[in-house]
Amino acid sequence: MNFVNGHYEFLRPLARLMRAYRRFERTVWALNAIIVSTAIYILMQYLGLTVFMRFYYQDNIILRELPTIVSIILGFAGATFLNRRKKADLFPLLGPELSEKAKTAYDNKDLDSLPMQNLAQELKLSLAGIKPSQILDRKQISSRMVAAILLLAVVILLAQGDIVETADLQSIVELKDRAAGIFQEDKPQPTMISNENLSENLFGNPSLAVLNEIKLPLVLSPGTGAGSTPINTKPVQRAFQQSQAGEATAVPSELYIESLPPENKEIIKRYFTILAQSE
Repeated sequence: MNFVNGHYEFLRPLARLMRAYRRFERTVWALNAIIVSTAIYILMQYLGLTVFMRFYYQDNIILRELPTIVSIILGFAGATFLNRRKKADLFPLLGPELSEKAKTAYDNKDLDSLPMQNLAQELKLSLAGIKPSQILDRKQISSRMVAAILLLAVVILLAQGDIVETADLQSIVELKDRAAGIFQEDKPQPTMISNENLSENLFGNPSLAVLNEIKLPLVLSPGTGAGSTPINTKPVQRAFQQSQAGEATAVPSELYIESLPPENKEIIKRYFTILAQSE
């Protein structure tokens, strides 16, 4: 009886072929992931996302390499999606006649019957002579490897352009900073008004006229013009005392004279002297 430890011997060569088939499928999945990831990364390079992220997020490794991370994740997802669309099954690769016998024997491997023993003996001899390379399409791997290499070459070429673009961006930023510095230097600084000559007495001596040796103080009341604050006041009745009429004489203010330019002082003094003599 072709029965070993409760299992038929045809299961050994069948298990060998299944292991080779799984390795083949994992290789195809990995190559698909590389191709999809690389293609997505090339698209990001073309759109300038790789240069943008690496230039503006130089201090954050996650954000800087975000295009690479996203490309890898999408590549794995795409490869898994493609793998699930294709049902992994070794038996169709064995040929029309042998695949039906192998599938039937595998489904009934726990039965111990005369027909099953004859079928197991036949499958043992047939499966032992099959090599994995005879049923697995190696062209799927080679074609994917070529595609992956070509895409990686494109990534390298675009990466050289990314370096140039990054340098250009750096130059533009430096030029902008320099231009901003130049404009700031040329910008007129606000003139600081010195408080040295400012005081409450803006017009010098408040007494500008003399009447019988009596000083007349001048008081400016708030008005209604620009910058003035109107104050509502009620009329006040004031009592005035009669005084003797005197002669009012205008006297030039010494402070006013001294505040004039030196070259004009003598001319103005002479003017007031002549004006007083003529009166």
